[in-house]
Amino acid sequence: MKQPGKLVGVMNDRNRPRVETAEDAYEHLFSAIVDQRLLPGTKLTELALVEALGIGRRAIATALQRLTWEKLVIFLPKRGAFVAAPDADEARAVFAARIAIEAGTTEAVARAADQKAIARLQENIEQEHKLREQGHMREAIHLSGGFHVLMAELSGNPILAEQVRLLVARTSLIVNLFDNQIGLAGWHDHHDELINHCARGEVDEAVTLMRAHIAELQEALILDRRRPVAFDMVGVFGR
Repeated sequence: MKQPGKLVGVMNDRNRPRVETAEDAYEHLFSAIVDQRLLPGTKLTELALVEALGIGRRAIATALQRLTWEKLVIFLPKRGAFVAAPDADEARAVFAARIAIEAGTTEAVARAADQKAIARLQENIEQEHKLREQGHMREAIHLSGGFHVLMAELSGNPILAEQVRLLVARTSLIVNLFDNQIGLAGWHDHHDELINHCARGEVDEAVTLMRAHIAELQEALILDRRRPVAFDMVGVFGR
């Protein structure tokens, strides 16, 4: 996968990201949303994206359509495409889905206790710790979410892994929208302990901790304090 460039500033041939296909455009937009460079409620104008990514409107439209299927972008009648802005009910549903799915992926990894898989998880954690120590919090948070995606990939079930990838992306939107009581620095807690349980084949302990970990992330959010976004659904559809 190509490393997406930042969609900021004035684009020219020297700083425009290398985008050649609709898949490339999708990857850049997906990463910009997950990394919180494109915030919830941001209007995604096709012409602006054509200029930013240097690719045709058809490819942009294809990428936006896929992101819409994945609930990361919404289309509003006569308004266009916007980065999704989940409400409290959707946030609760996302966390409930994550607990249900990631309990299963964690069980599979812990039951296998494969040392190569454990080494990959450990490498992810070490990179995350290094980024935190250097003050690169956005990159560290990206790896923190990536830990859950990697755990799902290592479970050996590609269907569940894809679902976790999308749920982690939607979690990024949720975190951006609601106040939280622990701050972003606390969102990697338990990862080291999870790896230790998996390495020792402690299935019940690993599953219990993963469930508690995700529940703790939800409980840290103040779901009745939603930050304002660029569009107002009541204003759009209300009379």
